[in-house]
Amino acid sequence: MTENTNIFDADSGEFRPLGGPVSEDAAGLRVDGYLSTNFPFYSRATWQRKLSQGRVLIDGVSVKPSYRIHCGQVIEIYHPRQDEPEVSTDISPIWKKGNVMAVFKPGNLPMHENGPYRKNTFAHLVTETFGEGWAAVHRLDRETSGIVLCGKTHDVRQRLSRSLESRTLGKEYTAIVKGVPKQPSWTIEGPIGDLEDSKIRIKKWVVPDGQSAETDFMLEESAHGYSMIKAYPKTGRTHQIRIHAAYSGHALVGDITYHPDESVFLEWFESGKTDWVKKSAGFDRCLLHATSVTFVHPETEELCRVACPVPDDMMGFWRSLTETSNAKLRI
Repeated sequence: MTENTNIFDADSGEFRPLGGPVSEDAAGLRVDGYLSTNFPFYSRATWQRKLSQGRVLIDGVSVKPSYRIHCGQVIEIYHPRQDEPEVSTDISPIWKKGNVMAVFKPGNLPMHENGPYRKNTFAHLVTETFGEGWAAVHRLDRETSGIVLCGKTHDVRQRLSRSLESRTLGKEYTAIVKGVPKQPSWTIEGPIGDLEDSKIRIKKWVVPDGQSAETDFMLEESAHGYSMIKAYPKTGRTHQIRIHAAYSGHALVGDITYHPDESVFLEWFESGKTDWVKKSAGFDRCLLHATSVTFVHPETEELCRVACPVPDDMMGFWRSLTETSNAKLRI
């Protein structure tokens, strides 16, 4: 293996695996071409620069962009530890009965440890605030606010999880989307899977061979070219509401991943939330809120429904639209 001389400390603990080991089909490819094809969040030129700088290792060694990879090799990328990003930490109990509790999760709070987030997570805050044993039964995206059901014991969490899997647990979401739907209600039955021709490696979409997914939507009101809608997911696929809303022509305000222009996500990935990214997205988080959840209590077997009002940031955005529309009507 031909080594680069300009390398970062391979033993620093700041390199992380980039995907799985090299497959047999990829053996013999140039590493810069392999990376730009399989991890297109960087261009080939950017990958070449990172390889030349020693920010990419193969089996612990820095290589040139022209190096040809072998089956089973492990590729790592330099990802230094950093201070955790600031998050919204104001979780609060909404409802509690026995060993089941509904907790409000604000937007801009990841559920679990991931990437730069370690203690600034919903899971850590729940334990720290309510004590050992309490843990979430399901999850919301980092930027999604609303209700998260938690259980104190393994048995309670397991029974609630089974309710989720059997679809006996019902969820309602509120979202603010771009555009005005042509009908007051509609249903998207679209299987969700990887979008292979996307420049965004993590992006999923409605594809023929995806996992079955179904979401009902209902229009609440519209203003100034935007709409507030209700969403009722019948299945629980990752990003399901966001994907189905965008697929129906109404991307969520603030959603970078499923914005119609993929360059919005790519610029965010490269440079963070620049002014152009913020303007294009329309808001600094995805405007999706888990409004209510209906479930059978695993201890009392009674039917319970817990609701949570739309938070101030979403309502503030909506009021700005309705006030603008009303002002135009008065002129």
